[in-house]
Amino acid sequence: MVWSRDIKRLEDHRAVSLIKTREGDALAGVLMIDMRSGEFRLVNARAVLLATGGGPTMYKFHTPSGDKSCDGMAMALRAELPLRDIEMVQFHPTGLLAGPDTRITGTVLEEGLRGAGGYLLDGDRQRFMARYDPRAERATRDIVSRAMLREIQSGNVSPLGGLYLQMSHLGPDNVRAQFKGMVERCADCGFDLAGGLVEVVPTAHYMMGGVEFAPDTTTAVRGLYAAGEDTGGVHGANRLGGNGVANSTVFGCIAGDVIGSNLNTARPHLDPDEDSISTAVAACRAPLSKPAGEIGALRERLYDLMWNDVGIIRDARGLKRAELALEDLHAELLDCGVDGTSLAFNLSWHDWLNMESLVLVSRAIACSALARNNSRGAHYREDFVDAGELDASSYVRVTLSDGRLESEEVPVEFTKVRPGETLLERTS
Repeated sequence: MVWSRDIKRLEDHRAVSLIKTREGDALAGVLMIDMRSGEFRLVNARAVLLATGGGPTMYKFHTPSGDKSCDGMAMALRAELPLRDIEMVQFHPTGLLAGPDTRITGTVLEEGLRGAGGYLLDGDRQRFMARYDPRAERATRDIVSRAMLREIQSGNVSPLGGLYLQMSHLGPDNVRAQFKGMVERCADCGFDLAGGLVEVVPTAHYMMGGVEFAPDTTTAVRGLYAAGEDTGGVHGANRLGGNGVANSTVFGCIAGDVIGSNLNTARPHLDPDEDSISTAVAACRAPLSKPAGEIGALRERLYDLMWNDVGIIRDARGLKRAELALEDLHAELLDCGVDGTSLAFNLSWHDWLNMESLVLVSRAIACSALARNNSRGAHYREDFVDAGELDASSYVRVTLSDGRLESEEVPVEFTKVRPGETLLERTS
């Protein structure tokens, strides 16, 4: 449709800031960087759809591409929009563990492998999942991921520090026929999925939290709409496999219909707040005037602290430690410069911008996780293991004001069904 309607596309442009009007009650447009030149461009728009995707790449092991950096959520926070459920980060149990020298480490080995009867083995090549759940390897993602992490923490691990996935007992030929893509993916890293063992580790996969939005995709800022993994509230505390695509498809369709309908009415382009533009440009250009630093080292520290203290199993001590560490990391990032001799496809500059977004969203995750004193779905507090009173459920809202993150609990309104009820007809 884009090509057939001759719609102008901005190739190699990166959104860096949502620009409001001077009054602050509506969106005037989006500030972007033309990566081909490094020049800034304001796109004045009557409507903007925030749909950049999530991508929990602040964790040591993650499934999304490393260039995913939660820019949409970070821009929303800077524009003082609230995020909800941001502590709900889903970890997929079987991420391929191929060593630190390949970006394929962390990529998903599909759920169907365990569903078909695959085994998870510890470092001694013994099954362990039955000790944690009667469904064993077929338990839900959060339960399997926690069990795997506890096994890893016990030290009984594979050579690369993970665990093993075994499929050979199902018949190598059958595995090759049923899971051709997975067999090939593992073979690329030297593993024989069909006949041998594959090293795996839980991997950060999906963010259930994001921007608060209405069912028609509108947000608290007039003219800004949101859909997909940038949004929160669709999945609650957990997500079934496949529902991420459904989320993007359904709400993407709704957004298109609603925006199209709203733009049919006479509505002028709004004037942007020039001070906000200047502030955003200055913030993006800040590292260009400072001595070059080691952004890679800062990112490795981010990986470790998020994995260890804000990961699969959490507690107040670790979360508070993470909050302080993230503040220190952000301060170091602000002092870390990049070579600005040429801004054309300056990947070091964009790595810096990636880190700025990742650190901010990481702070929001830690803040929200500390505020939720119970364990729900993907959020597990070792110091608050109970789910709490379901009928009195609340979600955590996080906002950014003057550089400080604030959280509040908001009661859940049950409009269709209450905990323990179902809309499905029961069959005998």
